[in-house]
Amino acid sequence: MSAMRNVRGFHTALAALVLLTIAGCGKKEVEPVKVGDMVEYRDPGYGFRITYPKGWMASAEVGRVALYSAPDVDKRFLDPEGAYPDGALIGVTLTKTPTPTSQMDSIVSQMKAAGYQVGQAQQLTVSDKPAERYTYSGRFTAGTQSGEHVYIALDTVLYDLWFAGYGDLYKAYHDVFAASLKSFQLPKPVAKGADETLPSEVFAAGETKYFSFMYPENFNFANPPKGTFEMSVELRGYRQDCSIRFDVFDAKRQTVDKVFDQNKGKYRAAGTGKATIGGETAQYVVYSPAKDVLSRAFFLVHGGKAFRITINMYKLQENEYLAAFEKTLGSLKWK
Repeated sequence: MSAMRNVRGFHTALAALVLLTIAGCGKKEVEPVKVGDMVEYRDPGYGFRITYPKGWMASAEVGRVALYSAPDVDKRFLDPEGAYPDGALIGVTLTKTPTPTSQMDSIVSQMKAAGYQVGQAQQLTVSDKPAERYTYSGRFTAGTQSGEHVYIALDTVLYDLWFAGYGDLYKAYHDVFAASLKSFQLPKPVAKGADETLPSEVFAAGETKYFSFMYPENFNFANPPKGTFEMSVELRGYRQDCSIRFDVFDAKRQTVDKVFDQNKGKYRAAGTGKATIGGETAQYVVYSPAKDVLSRAFFLVHGGKAFRITINMYKLQENEYLAAFEKTLGSLKWK
């Protein structure tokens, strides 16, 4: 079961727990959190969008995303009685159902049955669609969780936008949550006959401390293990075997030829080649890490740093993915 499903199931699995009456505990309230740098999450399958504070942790799959204010906060929402830190959450869950309004009513009823104090429905508009907001709170022995669910019921889909926090954090993040809710965008209609799994023809801007670049807007940032690299950034499309990754390491005053020679033996290369990326000469190996996946690993040197850029493409749609990745490589600009 995925982390996101556990988070969603959290509200319906508490019947055995005793929720206490909300009461003040005499602690000093947390200062309001200002809306700072926000980044956008784009669902790779359905295409909905929402912004969240830069630096938050993400747990995502197609149709679902949960964003947490700090490490281990996800565990606190999964296990409210555990010894985990207080934190805040922003989440979106898309549920396909022929009866979205009934699904919403069922979720609210389950929360009440579990002992949560749930407020009356509030009408509002989100992404130009009618929506309903339900605030809630529940007190556990380890602390109080407060939040709100905002539901958008369409013809055959229910969107659940979840904003919550432990202790005073739901109140403290009020402005951040409001900005995030305001940013939410429903998927744009797809052109008839278009393949939604392919890289978008619309590109978004990305950047690292070393360079900026453009990438297909339906690709999402992943969190690859950095290992011995100084920096690692990865973006994945609807297909998880289709991605582009940037790794940075010390060139140790070596030329690109030396760096390439030291690394090409790590691949079962089917071929090699040269390219120009960001005005620098790059050398690359062509290989296949898995069935129906074609890959290229580019190596180049700039400013004393060595850069490895790896692209992975679905073999049967190589032309479409390669065209998109070449646009990304061609857009790279050094800082």
